[in-house]
Amino acid sequence: MHARERDRTSGTWAVKTEEQHLRRVLPGLVEVHPIAGPGQAQPLFDRMDKFAGPRLRGPVTQREKDALDERTERAVASNELVDAFNVYTLQTMLADQAQLPEMAEHVYDELRSFRLPGDPAEQAFPHASVHVVWRREELVRRIKMAGVLVRVEHDAQLAAGDLKGVQDAHAADDLVFSSSESLLRGAMFLDAYFGPLLGALSPAIWGFHTAREIGLVVYSLGRPIAGTKGEAAELLQLLPTTGPCESVRNPHVEPRSCSEAIEWWATRLDRLFGVLTNPAVFTDQEDHYVPIKHIQAVSSAEQLFRRITSLQGAHRDEVAQRVLFFSSLDMLERLVGRDIESYCTLRVAEATLQHLRTEIPSAAAQLLLPPAERAVTALRELQDGFYLARQLGKSEIEVLDHGTVVAQMSLDKAAAAYVKMLRNATHGFGTRKAGQVAYANSLLAHHNGVLPHDLVLLAYLYLLDVLTKPDVLARRLYRQGRVD
Repeated sequence: MHARERDRTSGTWAVKTEEQHLRRVLPGLVEVHPIAGPGQAQPLFDRMDKFAGPRLRGPVTQREKDALDERTERAVASNELVDAFNVYTLQTMLADQAQLPEMAEHVYDELRSFRLPGDPAEQAFPHASVHVVWRREELVRRIKMAGVLVRVEHDAQLAAGDLKGVQDAHAADDLVFSSSESLLRGAMFLDAYFGPLLGALSPAIWGFHTAREIGLVVYSLGRPIAGTKGEAAELLQLLPTTGPCESVRNPHVEPRSCSEAIEWWATRLDRLFGVLTNPAVFTDQEDHYVPIKHIQAVSSAEQLFRRITSLQGAHRDEVAQRVLFFSSLDMLERLVGRDIESYCTLRVAEATLQHLRTEIPSAAAQLLLPPAERAVTALRELQDGFYLARQLGKSEIEVLDHGTVVAQMSLDKAAAAYVKMLRNATHGFGTRKAGQVAYANSLLAHHNGVLPHDLVLLAYLYLLDVLTKPDVLARRLYRQGRVD
């Protein structure tokens, strides 16, 4: 941050971010460093020393050693990829700073040593790669600043300059500046913000991550592989839930697609964090910084990323996915200002997808865009559910009120209204708004109730859109200085 005194009498300062002061486009809060993989002449594992970061934990405990041994034994016995990846994740997490380069190289070599079933001569992951996603300490401090100032605002003793309460809490090893802390942890390791990228090809996976003190170590497989089994893999999956009726074909990705997608995502996250940590965005109409407004925005953004990741991971459970989908659209409305019916209009979805095709480089798009394309296709298929209109040869549905046609809705508009009605039905079907009763009843009568499984991926489509428009997000979060 850069500051200059504005008014000595009132004690106010004019503050701007470093990137604004230096007129940089990228704030440099998040960086991605390719270590090994396609397109690199030689691996750079020796350079990982500088990314190890300060040690935040003590030596490996006996419990951690036992957990690692147990995972290793299970991986050897099962010969399953998921068990092997579990071992690699824990090994990378527990590695001492000095051991991190060696451990990352070990995992990379292991990935490249896997062979395809039935063909021991062919590598399973010839285009595997390793990346370090580095998070600067300033990112955490910018977000933490809001929580500190909220404590000051709501603690009369501290606001008056009396530090005794804070000092006593610190001496007792109690919480000091922890206002909404658990809602803002995603920026510490960046795992919450990289979740939708790692889950982009769900139900396939293309890589996995390990959280470190400085951010993430991301291991890419260089290709998508099945992320689910046909039958239940855990006892809880024997509960009666509804999953997809059709399989999803894995898209083709070029050798560098995964690396390019990681690079694109990290760059866009950097610009997003430039908005989310800029105090000028969270001011009132008199340009005074409002920390609670700041906390609300960052918490909303983090929850959006987390909910979309959970949605991607709930491939077997359509009900859970839809609730997370509706919640994600509500969060998008809060952040961007566009309502759910607009998001679910085919014209808007198609225009958004076309915009993304111009924004995302072709190699990265092979990984990033397939779920967005599936979402648009699903929204188009949703209109086919209006079976009465199809049978009657009509391009709209008729809204009846006690047998009288009071309105007509195009299939595009009706599909969007249908999704909104289902969102509202998370509180129960039916409406108390007299003007909406005829519309709700007509939608239920005209549609067969089938929602395409990939419709929930609209949330991912619009998350990509948010990442490409940081200036739009900044204006929306500022809200002309409104505080609510």
